[in-house]
Amino acid sequence: MKAKVMVVKDYVKITRKGIVQFLLLTLFLQIFLGVKAYAYIIEDMKEVPYYQYNYDVYMNEIPSAAGYYPINAIKGEDIGVGAFKNPTDIYVDSKNDVYIMDSGNKRIVICDMNFNLKKIINRFFYGNENIQLIEPEGIYVDKNGLIYICDKGSKQVYIIDQNGKIVRTITKPVSDLKAAQKDFVPFKVAVDNAGVIYVLSLGSYEGAYMFDQNGTFLGFYGSNKVVVTWQLLVDRFWKSILSKEQKSSMVRYLPTECTSIDFGMDGFIYTCSNISDVSQGEIRKLNYQGDNILWYKKIGQTRDFGDIPKYYGKKLEDTYFIDIDVTKEGFINALDYERGRIFQYDQNSNLLFICGGKGDQIGTFRDPVAVDSINNTLLVLDKLKGTITVFEETKLGKLVHEATILYNEGKYDEAKSLWEQVHKMDFNFALAQVGLGKALLRMNKYEDAMYYFRLANDKDDYSEAKENLRNEFLKRNFGIIATLFIVFIIGIYIIVKKFKKQVTAEEILTKKISKYKFPIHTMLHPFRGFEELKEERKGSIWLSLLIIFLFFIISVINRQYTGFIFNPYRQDKINILSLFSSTVGIFFFWVLSNWMVTTLMEGEGKFDEVWIFSAYALLPYIICTIIAVIMSQFMIADEAMFINLVRMIGTLWATLCMFNATKAVHQFSGGKTVAAMIVSVIGVGIILFIIVLMLTLFGQLIDFVINIYNELLLRM
Repeated sequence: MKAKVMVVKDYVKITRKGIVQFLLLTLFLQIFLGVKAYAYIIEDMKEVPYYQYNYDVYMNEIPSAAGYYPINAIKGEDIGVGAFKNPTDIYVDSKNDVYIMDSGNKRIVICDMNFNLKKIINRFFYGNENIQLIEPEGIYVDKNGLIYICDKGSKQVYIIDQNGKIVRTITKPVSDLKAAQKDFVPFKVAVDNAGVIYVLSLGSYEGAYMFDQNGTFLGFYGSNKVVVTWQLLVDRFWKSILSKEQKSSMVRYLPTECTSIDFGMDGFIYTCSNISDVSQGEIRKLNYQGDNILWYKKIGQTRDFGDIPKYYGKKLEDTYFIDIDVTKEGFINALDYERGRIFQYDQNSNLLFICGGKGDQIGTFRDPVAVDSINNTLLVLDKLKGTITVFEETKLGKLVHEATILYNEGKYDEAKSLWEQVHKMDFNFALAQVGLGKALLRMNKYEDAMYYFRLANDKDDYSEAKENLRNEFLKRNFGIIATLFIVFIIGIYIIVKKFKKQVTAEEILTKKISKYKFPIHTMLHPFRGFEELKEERKGSIWLSLLIIFLFFIISVINRQYTGFIFNPYRQDKINILSLFSSTVGIFFFWVLSNWMVTTLMEGEGKFDEVWIFSAYALLPYIICTIIAVIMSQFMIADEAMFINLVRMIGTLWATLCMFNATKAVHQFSGGKTVAAMIVSVIGVGIILFIIVLMLTLFGQLIDFVINIYNELLLRM
């Protein structure tokens, strides 16, 4: 017995010791793996000398991890050519040689990709005659090594070889086209693989001038379209009825001017434009017809590139793109002159990274004028500093670029592991969430895919995953669902047959409706139901208050619990006071306005009657909204028409009830009822205007009193 006790004690000791060791080992592994994971996440997360941010799926500015890091600012002295003087452009050719247009020194500096000097071209000649550049700006090098220089001062484009010999010049074209008769001031040039030359000229809204290899003018290409705005439509209306003299004094609407042009490896032309009235489509990818084919999934054909426009006081601050570059892998880099930032997009217009800024530190600029790239290394030229800032990919940047290429090629499975790493480094990176969702969708993991699509606010792909999940569920459980449905129908039939009573015609005529049933009665019989409610005076103020409370609650449920696919609102942000004001508040103002208006029109309804009748009229809208919310939990995007139909039925039904309620409570004719409702709606608008005006004046009064109080404190 003692031996057994000893064995048990030893076993307990060993077990306790084992448990302690196991817990210590587990703790050690968690700490080790946690540190390792943390180190992995922060590895290469270098601190940049500017605010690093991006935009979330709701287009809100959020801090983010850096995709690029400034490693150097190259000066002319570093290359061995002396200081740059007002350099205006930079170009990287197919051999990764860097051409710098050193405008102030009237020369071209040529380096290799490591900025080792290869050549300086500072003498330009045509035959035996030396040519002096006056105000050179843009530079381009074609596949044959010919260098194209835009000289704004001489108003021509010089085409030179690698020794500075001028092969050809392009000057103002001779053409019957009215647009070609403008002043020709070239500032940017690009050449396609066929040798067609595209020149951007200051003040030209018709797009780029096109010339063939011999300098013959071919026409214009790729002009921006005038964006239709409300102000434009109003002005067009007035121009249609005004005289010629009056029209001439009105504002002319012109397309925005292109500020830069570049060719991608895909052969398409990419352009960027300055600020437009609607701030959309500033970056374009043009096909051979000059049509923009740069597609953006979330909002259609064009998007707002660059920063979200913001008002500072009365001044609107928006992005002003001055240069564009397309990398060999198809990433689009656009340079914002306004804030000195580089915005990088993929071929689907998804924003990848933002880097740079205004300032004097490395990675910031004072007068950025040009951007180009060597593979995925960015080069940004600063005219005032006379430097070339070199941005290299961080580890995050490299992962994103590799994953994006695979994603755009449809290789979602191969990109999955890369997106997982990106997601760990930057949880808010929407493209990583979409990429993971796509990969999981291909792996038939529909619920997991829906999770990531929801994070990315990607409703279309979420709908596809939901459809697959629903179809899979129906296949597995079709027999059970069909059986339950049949049992439900039979049960309803038996209950209705059992409790249904035979009612005679005399009972129908003499039957009295309870006041608690009148809301349903008026909904089902809107024409005679409200007349009966008026005659029998069975309206209940408490029932009406309950209906208005339900109206508010259903509005909250509709906003928060409508299915993700059909819900346009952010469910993590809700303003109950605003929602209350837009439901109960508007209803109260409707009743008040209707009562005041109909009093002047000799209506018979009292305020409490108008309140009760109007409340009862809302019941169809409440019920149909509940049905729509329930339907939205199971339906997909292609079935939105059914939900919209239910909502439309609810709105029309409630409108019909409101019409009959107004007609019955005031004993109006049909025409008089329509007039009363229209004037009541106008009255609601007037009431809201007066309230806003009073609040504004009250705010100004408070500010006035505070200013006087502060002034008295200073003088005491």
